[in-house]
Amino acid sequence: MGGMTTYRATPHLHGAAGGGPTAVSSAPATPPPTSRAFEMSMEPADVHVAEARGTTAVLLRLWALPESTSEDARLVVSELVTNAIRHGSGAVKLRVEYRCRQVRIEVTDGSDTAPERRRAGADDVGGRGLSLVAALARRWGVIDGGRTAYAVIPADAGRESVQAASSTWCALSLEAH
Repeated sequence: MGGMTTYRATPHLHGAAGGGPTAVSSAPATPPPTSRAFEMSMEPADVHVAEARGTTAVLLRLWALPESTSEDARLVVSELVTNAIRHGSGAVKLRVEYRCRQVRIEVTDGSDTAPERRRAGADDVGGRGLSLVAALARRWGVIDGGRTAYAVIPADAGRESVQAASSTWCALSLEAH
């Protein structure tokens, strides 16, 4: 039932030109000063939420990111992919990138209606997803005319230790996204 899912993983060296697709298994045990990313496209079916969450967990582990970062990223991926599947339209694309001690998660669908945070009542079954995303992310929002929701999660010492990126390049490049 679920449809087709495609994957692409790409590590990029800072300052290096290009950087095409490579095997994920080539990732070293500890991350050097690189940017790493993967993309995953899927049909809008609930079965793909667990697949997106699992793929994210495996790759963040290969990238040797802290477990607390991985836990937060998995929850954000679950919430944003679920929102895109249930409230968006068309195929869903997940992109996860690690750069400058941050994990940026982007989920795109074909709808141009931006997701909105709402206040769920005590008896409501749903409606808390974007509040969870806001609580876990350094920042989150919507770009591309409402088609892409994103969240940025710190990958340093933990949730309470959110520090600004130390290099000017990191600060400027992350704002450009």
